[in-house]
Amino acid sequence: MIEYPAIDRLPVPLFRADASGRISWVNEAWESELAAETGEDWHVPFAAVDADSAAAFWQRCVQECEPVNLTSPAAGRNGEALFFEVILQPVLADGAPEIMGALVDITEQTVGLAETTAILDTAVDGIIIIDETGIIHTFNQAASELFGYRPEEIIGRSVNLLMPPGDASRHDGYLRTYLRTGKASIIGVGRELVGVTASGERVPVYLAISDIRLRGRRRFAGVVRNLTEQYAAREALASQREKLAHVGRLSTMGEMTASIAHEINQPLTAISMYAQASLKLIERGGSLEKVKEALEKLNTQSLRAGAVIERIQRFARAQETTKELVALNDLVTDLLKLADSDARMHDIELELDLAVDLPPVFADPVQIQQVILNLIRNGIDAMNEIGCANGRRIRVETRLKGKAAELCVLDQGPGVADDQSELVFTPFHTTKKEGMGMGLSICRSIISEHGGELRFRNNESAGACFYFSLPVDHE
Repeated sequence: MIEYPAIDRLPVPLFRADASGRISWVNEAWESELAAETGEDWHVPFAAVDADSAAAFWQRCVQECEPVNLTSPAAGRNGEALFFEVILQPVLADGAPEIMGALVDITEQTVGLAETTAILDTAVDGIIIIDETGIIHTFNQAASELFGYRPEEIIGRSVNLLMPPGDASRHDGYLRTYLRTGKASIIGVGRELVGVTASGERVPVYLAISDIRLRGRRRFAGVVRNLTEQYAAREALASQREKLAHVGRLSTMGEMTASIAHEINQPLTAISMYAQASLKLIERGGSLEKVKEALEKLNTQSLRAGAVIERIQRFARAQETTKELVALNDLVTDLLKLADSDARMHDIELELDLAVDLPPVFADPVQIQQVILNLIRNGIDAMNEIGCANGRRIRVETRLKGKAAELCVLDQGPGVADDQSELVFTPFHTTKKEGMGMGLSICRSIISEHGGELRFRNNESAGACFYFSLPVDHE
């Protein structure tokens, strides 16, 4: 055996392989840590290196004189599993090419990494870690299940693969801007986005990103949550809310039967009168001018009746939520044609105070009118409970308050009692003798779904003010 006394006692395991590729010398550290003996092929101790890989490493190291680094587990002398980074260096001995190998023990780091990986793989959310250039370094099991890539398929590739084309083209610019200025667009701020799977399917996700700096390296860790089930639940909830809102509108129409009948009977009665008058004029040989005048009045009344019926149908029909930019004041004035007849039936006056130049709101017109009508009718009922002792006027106001359009319905009823203040918006709670207790609950759901709030306060003099706000900042 060739001896190298100067390096024999170094704490790093060392070996030398001769021209045939067999181990010709090992130092004391090797003998104490590894079970492999001299005379064996150099790659035998290393489980990650087979004969073909060993031949390729020999080609690079010995024949092309290039140092080679590899990482592999190895069996310890006592049977324990060790992990080494193996550094192969070409050398010449008596003119023959040989290799000198040095082993760096990375067992602790490897075990720590395995533990970290195991922890990451138990996480229910996807965890993706990228470097400063957007290259993926960590891709846990949940991320693999979400996006359909195996870790070995995606690690080392750009995170842009997981994004739609538009987001992917902007991502690198966002990353460069953040690295240069520190100005974050997503980092540190959770956001709902769309991810793209290996099959090209788009899935809704919630993404939260953290900036990690460790040992001079910078990484960005993203936690990705699949929102597919949440989106399905939202859609189901929205569908149920639409059905509930429709039931509420039908219930309101049922409660307004008397006023609706009165509203329709007026033009129908006029139509009948003008039709009879026209017939008599024709029978008596009256002038065509008078017949024409009667028919024109008949036509006007028929259009009026048709308009009433059309408003009722539009308000009561079932339909999907359709939001658009609408003027809140226009919704109020249009609804007044339906609500005013109900107020007059109870000898109550509706008064409007509408703000000038109120910005539009993004809303479903029918649902917002449903809320306004419900608040007006609640005011009518409250005032009737006390025989309109405080007055016979309901005031509807609109105004701009910050970045929201606010609508208030002020009645002159008894107000809301202290013991009822926490219950007024609770489903199935009502103070009415024949009420179902769903009106205000439905109204609050509608306003909340529009990004606003529905509240109330008692007036200083008498009665209550129920009011809601809708955002006017649509960007």
